[in-house]
This record gives sequence, structure tokens and C-alpha cells, in this order.
Amino acid sequence: MSDQNEIDDILNELKYKLEEKEISPSPDKNEEAVASQGEKGNADIDFNTLVESYDTGEKQTENITERKSDDNGKPPMNKKKIIIIAVAIIAAIAIIVGVCVAVANSKKEEPTTTTTTTTTTTTTQAPVQVVNPLTGSTDFNKAALGKRPVAIVVENSQPARPQWGIADGKNPPDIILEGEVEGGETRMLWFYADYTAVPDQIGPIRSARPPYIKFSQLFDSIFIHWGQSSSKGNYVGANTVFQTDNVDHINQMAYSDGVGLFGRDKSRGVSSEHTGVLYGNKLPDAIKNSKFRTKVNENKLSKLEFNEEEKEVGTTQCATFALTFSSRTRTRDWTYSADDKMYHCTDYATDVARKNLLVLYDNTQYVVKENYKGSGRSEVYCNYELAGGKGKLISLGTATDITWTVENGLLKIKDANGNTVKLNAGTTWIGYASSNNGGTDKIA
Repeated sequence: MSDQNEIDDILNELKYKLEEKEISPSPDKNEEAVASQGEKGNADIDFNTLVESYDTGEKQTENITERKSDDNGKPPMNKKKIIIIAVAIIAAIAIIVGVCVAVANSKKEEPTTTTTTTTTTTTTQAPVQVVNPLTGSTDFNKAALGKRPVAIVVENSQPARPQWGIADGKNPPDIILEGEVEGGETRMLWFYADYTAVPDQIGPIRSARPPYIKFSQLFDSIFIHWGQSSSKGNYVGANTVFQTDNVDHINQMAYSDGVGLFGRDKSRGVSSEHTGVLYGNKLPDAIKNSKFRTKVNENKLSKLEFNEEEKEVGTTQCATFALTFSSRTRTRDWTYSADDKMYHCTDYATDVARKNLLVLYDNTQYVVKENYKGSGRSEVYCNYELAGGKGKLISLGTATDITWTVENGLLKIKDANGNTVKLNAGTTWIGYASSNNGGTDKIA
């Protein structure tokens, strides 16, 4: 049976009993009957009718009082007792209804469900910056992080200029090392931290020399070249260094080029030795097919440090800078531009711009190789000792003196107080000069 039906049955029973039994004229009995009905709490009565009777109670009481006797000839109750009985009945009904409602509500009460509200605090983390280890730039290819750089030999004789890729608008070399080789000429070593980003064509590619191989090892690089110097007499050539130092390298003259890594560009009408080029988009496959280790050895990678925000590196103003590598070479001239905050050089028959100029003075030694290539004449090679020494850092229109050393195969650059020198983020040109054979520089 539903709760509502139970309440209806209780009210109907109360109504029936009130209609069946007349209210006794005896004050004592009438009060007992009312009290008895209130205590039972289960009588049924028309609540609306009762309320209506209560609202008009005074009139009904007067009618009862005026009656001289009831149908049995008994005297009617007085007005005061009728009011008391009516009030008692109303109170009893209120109690009954309250109890019934309480019972109904208790039966309908559903199990309490506890809802736990979880507050999630979202912390916004700064995006992780992927930094180029050779330039400090934060737009580096994430896939190249932790991979070995490549070091590629590029010539600098007059017929080779302008070099393909030296001023590439998208991916110029991260670092250009330039130093003396033989005959008063300089040669360059181009470093790329991401070997998948080498421009489609760079060059002219030329032959390896021992000092360049040694310097590339400071950055755990894969070495790429077109030919090499060979040992003879008291001259230790590149071929010997590759073997003794177990260097990963690709030599066009000994490479089974199944991917088309090398080619020739004869559009300039120069002799053949100035036409050899490398196609950068073929380099990843060439390295893969060579099965070289591609993960960088952090213990063999020199860590260049960079300023978080670019700033002047010294108190000496430097609007122009000139470096003469030795008494046998020409001078390389650079001019600072406040517009792009870069140093510019046009000696390469094109505009080459660099954020940092780093000069490293090293002891050099000239070694004579007799009967060069069976010609009957001698060739004089320039070897660098990689012994460390003094130098300069030029950036943002200023210059400062530095010292450099090689410790446990790593390049260390410090200021006059022994603190690590920080470069400004961007590309760097390293002038590798002689400290004992006429290398000089000029700041203006």
C-alpha cells in the first residue's frame, strides 16, 4: 500500500468515528473523549471541513448554546466547553497530520549520496626551449638535439668565391672556422649542428688538413671532405690522423656515393678543383649508410655558453675589425652594423654576416713536404698545435680579450679573471691565427 493511501485510510476512519458517535453533553466525558481521540492519533477526518468549522466556530457555538436540549432532551453544552473541544480536535488533527507526513517522508527518504568535488589545479609551464648547441639560438630542430654536428671543408681561394651556401638566408653555417693552410691561402671548416639542415648545395668542397680534423674533434663532429693531405717524410698528413684518431669521415675520393652526395658545378667556368659541391639534402642518407654513430658524446662536445639576452661583451668599442692570420696571408676585414647588430665581411665576394667574431691565437709550424705529388717541387704546410693561448671576442660593437685552452679534448674560453666567456646567441666566425708567425689584429 502506498504512503498516500495509508494517510487517506487513517483520515477516513477518524471521520467515520466522529460521525458515528455523538459528543456527550457531560463536560467530563466530552473532555475524556476528545483527549482519547487525540491520544490515538489514527482517526480520519475531513481536514478542510474541520478548518472551515474552526473559522466559523463562534457561530456554530452560538447555535449549539441556543439549543435548549438535544434530540434526547438533554441540555446542550455551554459555549466555553464547545470552544475547548473544537480547539482540542484541531490540535489533535495537526498532530496526526504531522506524524503521518513524517512517516511518509521517512519511507520515501532515499540513501544519501555523497558527491566529492575534486578541484584540479592546472599549472602552466613555460615551453621547453630547444637550443642549438653551436649558436645558442632557440629555433633549433628538436629532432637534431643530441645528435652529432658535421664539419665540412670548404676552400677560400679566389676562384672559389663566393662559396655556395656561405650566406644562405635560411641555414648558413653555425660556425665558420678559417685558418691558414699552405701558400698563404686560408681554408674554412663549416660546422652545422643539424646535419639535416645543410643547404641543398654548398662548396667548393676541398681536401682535409690535420689542424681542421683536430679542431672538428672538439665538437665530436662527423668530418666531410674531398681529398686529403698524405704523410711523407717528416710531414704527418690527414690520412694518418684519420686512422690514428679513428675519425668518422666521408672522403669523396674514397666514398662509394650511392646517394649522390657529391657533384660538380661548372657554371662559373673555373678549373675543376673549384667546382666540387655537396648536396645537403643527400647528407642524412649518406651518414645513415655509413653507419656512423649519430648520437653525440657529451663528454666530447665543447659546451659554448651564451647570454640569455644579448649584451656588450667588453668596454672596448669595435666598429671595424681586421685579422691577419699570419705574415703570409691576407687580412680579413669586418664592419659592424648597428641596424642588424651583426659584423659584415665582403671579402668572400658576397655579404657574410656573423653575430660573434672569435679570434684564437695558436702556435703554428711550417712543415716542408718534398717532391709534392711527384712534381719535384716542395710544399709548405701550416700546422697548428692546438696548444691554447690568447684571443679576442667581438660582438655587439664591443671587444674583449680572452684566453683559450683545450682541456680533456674540450675547448674552454675564459676572460682575464678566469671566468667562462659567454657569446651572444647567433652565428660565429672563428679566426684561427698564428701567435708566433706574424698573426695580428686591429680594432677601430
